[in-house]
Amino acid sequence: MKVALRWLKDHADFAWSTDQLAEKLTMSGTEVEAIHRTGFDRDLVVTARILSFTKHPNADRLSVCQVDDGSGQPRQIVCGAKNFKEGDLVPLALPGAVMPGGFTIKDSKLRGERSSGMMCSAKELELPGDEEGLMILDPATAPGQPLKALFQGDTVFELEVTPNRADLLSIRGIARELAALGATLRPAPALPALPASPGAWQVAVEEAGGCPRYTCLLLEEVRVGPSPDWLRARLESIGLRPVNNVVDITNYVLFETGQPLHAFDADKLAGSTIRVRRADGGGPFHALNGKTYPLAAGDLVIADDSGPVALAGVMGGEATSVTGSTQRVLLESAAFHPAWVRRTSRRLQLLSDSSHRFERGIDPAAVDTALARAAGLVAELAGGRIPAGPSQNAPASIPVRTLPLSPQAIRRVLGFEVAPARVQAILTGLGLVPQDSGWLVPSHRPDLEREIDLVEEIARIEGMEAAPARIPGGVAPRGPSDRAHDLERALKDHLAALGFHEMSSSSLLPAEPAPGPDAVRILNPLNADNAWVRPTLLSALLPAVRHNAGHGVADIRGFEIGAVSRQQAGRPAEERRLALLWAGNERPAHWTEPARPADEFSLRGVVDQLRARFPVLAEPAYLGPVPAAQRKDHGIKIPVFAAEFILPADWAPAPAPFQPLPAFPAVKRDLSFVVESSVTQDRLSRAIRAAGVRELESAECFDLFEDPSGAKLPAGRKALAYALTYRSPERTLTEKDVAAWEHSIVAAVERETGGRLRQ
Repeated sequence: MKVALRWLKDHADFAWSTDQLAEKLTMSGTEVEAIHRTGFDRDLVVTARILSFTKHPNADRLSVCQVDDGSGQPRQIVCGAKNFKEGDLVPLALPGAVMPGGFTIKDSKLRGERSSGMMCSAKELELPGDEEGLMILDPATAPGQPLKALFQGDTVFELEVTPNRADLLSIRGIARELAALGATLRPAPALPALPASPGAWQVAVEEAGGCPRYTCLLLEEVRVGPSPDWLRARLESIGLRPVNNVVDITNYVLFETGQPLHAFDADKLAGSTIRVRRADGGGPFHALNGKTYPLAAGDLVIADDSGPVALAGVMGGEATSVTGSTQRVLLESAAFHPAWVRRTSRRLQLLSDSSHRFERGIDPAAVDTALARAAGLVAELAGGRIPAGPSQNAPASIPVRTLPLSPQAIRRVLGFEVAPARVQAILTGLGLVPQDSGWLVPSHRPDLEREIDLVEEIARIEGMEAAPARIPGGVAPRGPSDRAHDLERALKDHLAALGFHEMSSSSLLPAEPAPGPDAVRILNPLNADNAWVRPTLLSALLPAVRHNAGHGVADIRGFEIGAVSRQQAGRPAEERRLALLWAGNERPAHWTEPARPADEFSLRGVVDQLRARFPVLAEPAYLGPVPAAQRKDHGIKIPVFAAEFILPADWAPAPAPFQPLPAFPAVKRDLSFVVESSVTQDRLSRAIRAAGVRELESAECFDLFEDPSGAKLPAGRKALAYALTYRSPERTLTEKDVAAWEHSIVAAVERETGGRLRQ
């Protein structure tokens, strides 16, 4: 919403600078998005009246004009515009004036005729207005007046008004807000006393749910014409285009009070009854913006005896618009239900200043006051006469709400006390009225519903920066943690320390290649690239490998933690997973040694580290090379190794108990076992642990020996050497102790793997 500073000062007194005002509004919850300067501030541009003009003797498209610039002597100007007549008042740039475009006006000759200045258009002066040709000014203004006195500069604030604060969509509403912030609210403009006799027009509200309040007022002997300069300036300052005095008054009152109004040409209305009803549907509606819209059965319309004449709360119709020939005006002021207006506005994609306010809810008390305000301005500026009082439906009562507020509630919520006098100043500044039982909420603040809302208003106006600084009285207890999140965070930190980069892929996959039989298909995908929900993280990460390899990055170590969805028992089921991906070299080439390609065992080492660090991780759902067919589907030519874990939904990290430093020395022995080539190192390690030697501190495999010739080892056999470390926390070990434990370990290996001790 745009707010002009001069207009705002008609309703509130304050001495704040522009920056101070912007800060106060922003800190109280109404963000100032931008600040603009408007108006005209250049010298040597004055008003001039055209006395006479003749056709240029040497140019068909030019005129030689004699103008009165207030100096007492006529001035000759050569002009190419065609939209003027004798007696018009126009802007005149005198010789020496510097125009907004940067050029200077000089005495010159145009086709042999002297021109001592330039008559200007609004565009040439960078002033509002879309008239073709010269800018025509108010004829009541005297010639020779500096133009900057007519178009005084102003400051315009662009405000971001939140949806719950419809009361701020008006100049008066912003003024009330400033009153709570320390400004002085000026009295509202005086309203005329409307006649008590009922009007001749009848109001029939056939859809009471869509229009709880409707009133209209007839004005006769109206003279439609241009608005006075002050009214045009007010509207132009906020970006509105003046139309005529009657239409401009309805727009002026809309932005002043927040209550939308509409003006009908009463002589163009059929019959003498205004109906608020549902549209019959199907018929076209010709709106004021020159466009035609199809009506639907759910639209709320204003109708006369011949049919719809306005879309309720959205826009009026072209057929009953106010024009220069209008003499009788019917002013409308109503309260339409937000849902009805929103439905029609969204369906037709037709947004207006009126619909913007009705959709958020208007002040029901402003229906009558805005109508009286507009009627008074029409009578003053357009000579309108009010023959009778308003015509209206039976008005619904305006709900009254009183809210309690205690000092204890303020202290409990804010954590500090606010002086009672300050509380009263804030709430009365916002328009609330103190009562014995609490605070009476004004009708323009429907968002205030509970005691906590009043506390929030106090905090908003007082500012949380006013809260005194103090040290908390105790240590805040640690809240419950999200264990699944903690696990994922710990996994990410650990993998990053191992040199893996976190990757992020789309959760949706393209239609081709199909990801598998248990994948979940999107019923109505936006496009072919979003046809499936990824069943595995790997299926979504492979395109990233192709992309990086295509850009010369072939050594890839990455991981991703995310959600996947799979069909289980005919229904989609979601689970969290961790995927590891390794492609290219484990170690790059160096002058001391060649590159070492990554393989399945490289990734297996990382998996073992993860499972040792995070025992909650089960065996990976997949571990090994990515199949060649799958790599081919994604256009990947390099080997890729991957692992994918299913993460548990809950995880309690194992506590790390304190272990004292060893008090007794360790004994180390090396044993080599001959086993079948098919026996893995992991299986042999488990067999050693199966011996149940409590004093065995560690068992690390440090050598693998195979003899293809069969000279030292039989074919199909291999030797795995282990470094065993024994230690007792209670005493120094003896050779007899170690010999007994080694005998148990050799027996366990023979039993579990069929292996034997290598001699």
